[in-house]
Amino acid sequence: MLRLAIVDDEAPARANLRAALGTIPLEIDVVGQAHDVASAVALLNDARPDVVLLDIWLGDGTGFDVVEQLTHDRTRVVFVTAFDNYAVRAFKSGAVHYLLKPVVRADLHEALERISAEPMPSASALQAVRQSLFDRITIPTAEGFHVLTPQEIVRCESDGNYTRFHLVNGDKVLASRTMKEFDALLEPHGFMRVHLSHLVNMAQVKMYLHRDGGTLVLANGQEVPVSHRRRNEVVEALGRKGR
Repeated sequence: MLRLAIVDDEAPARANLRAALGTIPLEIDVVGQAHDVASAVALLNDARPDVVLLDIWLGDGTGFDVVEQLTHDRTRVVFVTAFDNYAVRAFKSGAVHYLLKPVVRADLHEALERISAEPMPSASALQAVRQSLFDRITIPTAEGFHVLTPQEIVRCESDGNYTRFHLVNGDKVLASRTMKEFDALLEPHGFMRVHLSHLVNMAQVKMYLHRDGGTLVLANGQEVPVSHRRRNEVVEALGRKGR
């Protein structure tokens, strides 16, 4: 028996999920429903279901707020949302699946079947999974997803509404997201926005040149301009005082 909770701020959405669950050939016990962060946290910490179908945008916050306030690691999270641009953050928060609305019954069935077939991981195993996810970057592309470690990335370059990733091995990956969305994601891994159009892995910098207002020479030989506004910050990050 799979014990399940539903969290969505819209009653019709909760009803649709409940109806879809009724058509899935699995033993499912819906232990409760919630509509906002406060009620969701209370429900999940009290009932400790095996899985929660969790919306991202709730009335008083987000599904991420719910995950952060859980006092246990028992509940596996399946995000169910109309927005496809939160997948990276969802998996980093420890989610096991990410479904887009309107939910396809077959996809929901597959997700729950996989969860029910897998033994509940220990708290230490969950922490290891989350750490491994933190050490990887999921890049959404037109074909699907590329999973990279930050060390594989030399730099990111803005290309309109897309971001071009330049990799250590010479490959390029075109992400179907703006660079702004990767800025905060990569900053903890030693990346720095050195220009409006360039985000650089500072471990890949081999030389700083004063010409043209500031230029970085990278390990692969590529040169990246540094904006005047970022110049002092970049020089300081490289351990030198600006002139």
